[in-house]
Amino acid sequence: MMSVDNYASISKKMRDRFGGRKVWRRVISFVYIVSLVVYLSWRFTIIDDNSFALSVSYYIAEVIGFILGLVTILSSWSYRHRRALPAPDGLRVDVLIPVYQEPISIIRRTLMAAKAINYDHKTYVLDDGHRTDIKQIADELGIHYLSRAGNKYAKAGNLNFGLEHSKADFFMVLDADHIAMPYALDKVLGFFDKPNVALVQTPQDYYNIDAFQYMNADDDRALWHDQSFFYSIAQPCSDSFNGASCVGTGVIYRRNAIDEIGGIPVVTVTEDIHTSLKLHKLGYETVYLNESIAYGIAASDLDEYHKTRYRWASGNLHCLRYENILFCKGLTLKQRIAYLSLGLIYLEGWQQLLLLLIPVVSLIFGMPPFEISIFNIVVVLLFPWFSYFLLQEIGCGFTRFWANELFSMARWPIHIAASLGLMGWRTRWISSSKNIKGKVSWRLMTPQIVIMSLSGLALIIAFYHLSQDFQTGPLLDVLIAIFSSPSFDYPKIDIFAPMGEGYTADLVLVAGFWALYSIVRVLFFIRKAIHDANNSHEFYRFKITMICQFLHANLYAETDLISENWMRIVCTKKCEIGSIQSLQLYCPSGLIKLNFEIEQVDEAVNNNYCLSGKIIFEDQYQKNRLVDALYSIDWHREMIERNGYFASVSDRFLALFTTKSKVKPPSYSVLMNAHEHDCVINNQKLMTYRKLVLGETLSDKRIEKDGIILGQVAVHEVLSVPDA
Repeated sequence: MMSVDNYASISKKMRDRFGGRKVWRRVISFVYIVSLVVYLSWRFTIIDDNSFALSVSYYIAEVIGFILGLVTILSSWSYRHRRALPAPDGLRVDVLIPVYQEPISIIRRTLMAAKAINYDHKTYVLDDGHRTDIKQIADELGIHYLSRAGNKYAKAGNLNFGLEHSKADFFMVLDADHIAMPYALDKVLGFFDKPNVALVQTPQDYYNIDAFQYMNADDDRALWHDQSFFYSIAQPCSDSFNGASCVGTGVIYRRNAIDEIGGIPVVTVTEDIHTSLKLHKLGYETVYLNESIAYGIAASDLDEYHKTRYRWASGNLHCLRYENILFCKGLTLKQRIAYLSLGLIYLEGWQQLLLLLIPVVSLIFGMPPFEISIFNIVVVLLFPWFSYFLLQEIGCGFTRFWANELFSMARWPIHIAASLGLMGWRTRWISSSKNIKGKVSWRLMTPQIVIMSLSGLALIIAFYHLSQDFQTGPLLDVLIAIFSSPSFDYPKIDIFAPMGEGYTADLVLVAGFWALYSIVRVLFFIRKAIHDANNSHEFYRFKITMICQFLHANLYAETDLISENWMRIVCTKKCEIGSIQSLQLYCPSGLIKLNFEIEQVDEAVNNNYCLSGKIIFEDQYQKNRLVDALYSIDWHREMIERNGYFASVSDRFLALFTTKSKVKPPSYSVLMNAHEHDCVINNQKLMTYRKLVLGETLSDKRIEKDGIILGQVAVHEVLSVPDA
């Protein structure tokens, strides 16, 4: 299959990348801090007295940027790599799954996966939606069903109700959409050998990589989303000084520790961070294992993004205020800073609002945001790019300029609204719909559209004023002199000469540049929101290669994309649109028979055709087997780089002096290599495969490392594969 060392441990890959650049990152951190201190000290001297309020506002925005940069440095100072430990036998464990109004099909998959976890446990579904369908599924699967009267305190109250019935020493919490891998408990229980460990947290990971929160979903070998830095870097860094926080799913708790803090906290809507904060105050240890053990549904569109991010932001700020994070007892200085950083990141919303409005005010009223001269313009315009490059080096490619610009455009209204949490405001719990299919919400894009409209209006007003009384400034005078001089005998240039008062071309050039930049950011943000919503589907389409055989013809094909109700295959035969073909699919869960109604035919290269259309199952059993295989996503998700990053400036520079290419996961198929040979169909080399053995898993003969089973998709029957 693949080298375990290269691909099995995401945490090790991150450790190697960050550890190998430890000295470089710390030097860059020092350069960033010194340069920003010097820059801000100088910036204070060019505050314009004639537009004092506007100029101070711009200065405050840059100070906030410096604070956010410090947060990035503190959040990536020292990476802690942990290896999964073997789980001791005989522990009493319960798995609690709180549900509310999520789709039945999603809950069913979550319950089935939780039930199938290898380690001996009991599974409880905690139904706050009071639906008979959920009880029927629980009875069918042999899962304990609990439903309380009402739903006070939302998820936290539901969990506390479940704990009244749970008698286990440890309990795992999974959200309604998080499909656990069979090894979920095996990887985390070993850490509880230390009696002071109160919880073990793993990252939230997702299977619908075409969701809004992903930046480069088309490149599924370098997955990056807006929480990648937090889960891949900030959490392991905080873990190095016992400051990792709980995120509410993919977490397992020690029951005695939770009892000691009075149960799951119900005061805020972010019971997760509140739980870890209370545990840290009592001196307990939290563990962060940077290895995914479950996969959920990422925010598919802007609506889902708003729901989750607003709840997190408001709840986190409320929690930090409620627990008096600066002066409470029980926390170390590093823990205090780690939690404070989780609140400071929401200053970004106010910074973005200032940066978006300042050029508008400047253009409409003819007010400079600082004392404008050639020197001042060059420094103020170029320095933000310089600081961004430094932060990208510090974050080893997990901080990226344009990605951050787009997501900050999405986040700023959320962060501003969530600031009420600092005043003790407890927001109403809003449950995510967990839809895979996204929708375009123009209502939620209203703040950004207003900013774009104001920026456009400001530009029109500024150009109108210039047309009535055109005045140049030092910058435009220099440009005119350079382009109009027939020789290189340019006039003496005073780069420190200030701009005159009122409307000048220099003012419009500077403020107009940022206004245009705001318009461009909004347009790209809207484009992303529309594109991601329109390119999502009712069920996520996995990019998996599997062999399928036409039952009534000596013809084989391979899948390109597949979901539980649709697929696209590549074959050498052109079929008629509307025809229904009987196929059998060679799948990890066995041989699956299905009917394929062709809706579209595209001619591909090398005389192959792409056929796409609906999957029609002969019975529910066949469908269940495909669903089981698709959502047991460890076997094909490990083939891609789940924690992708962008190339930093140093990466690109060093690439000029090396011929060593980046190691990529190998091409693969479901039918893996033991006795490898090529499958040739109609003189076309289709794929590599082998016969599987009953009871085997899709890892190299059940790969184990340190007692932890890494491959978990078992073969339920011996497959009959096509002859070469």
